[in-house]
Amino acid sequence: MAITVSASPTALSWTNFTVSPSKILDPADGTLVDAYTSFGYTFPNSAPASTDGVFRFPDVYTITIKPKASVWSGISQTAALLSHEQWHYDVATITGRALCRELARLRADSLSELRTKMDEAIELHFHTRAGILQKRYDIDTRHGTNGHYQKIWKDRMTKTLADPKADTMGGFWL
Repeated sequence: MAITVSASPTALSWTNFTVSPSKILDPADGTLVDAYTSFGYTFPNSAPASTDGVFRFPDVYTITIKPKASVWSGISQTAALLSHEQWHYDVATITGRALCRELARLRADSLSELRTKMDEAIELHFHTRAGILQKRYDIDTRHGTNGHYQKIWKDRMTKTLADPKADTMGGFWL
């Protein structure tokens, strides 16, 4: 089955950010930050397939990821800050891959049951697990100001992005 996730754009640029006149409140920990990146996602309108009364997702199904990003107007838009924000955005791709694998396995006796299972899978991967990764990353890197941990997490992300079958990153489930 070819259920996939596609980030658009793949790499962030400062043009993907909304400029904010003040520092931005990070909803995960309540701190004021210079930039904040999360993601949104859309699913295709194609109807689930039904074979002999068993519902599943179609063979071709792509989840699209889009950035939701803001940057404070009073901060320099540096490569280091953009790299930190790119990591936050890349979480959508790696957790999205795990979500796609789960959706490919889902089967249900009704369309509403399939939808419930899909909603539970989205909550698990895009909200719970992505949220845990985001929070741990910001704690360890002190929102990008600790270069040592920034490099450790960046290396983990590079390795995980290179392995489309990865189920974990740094000991955290995707």
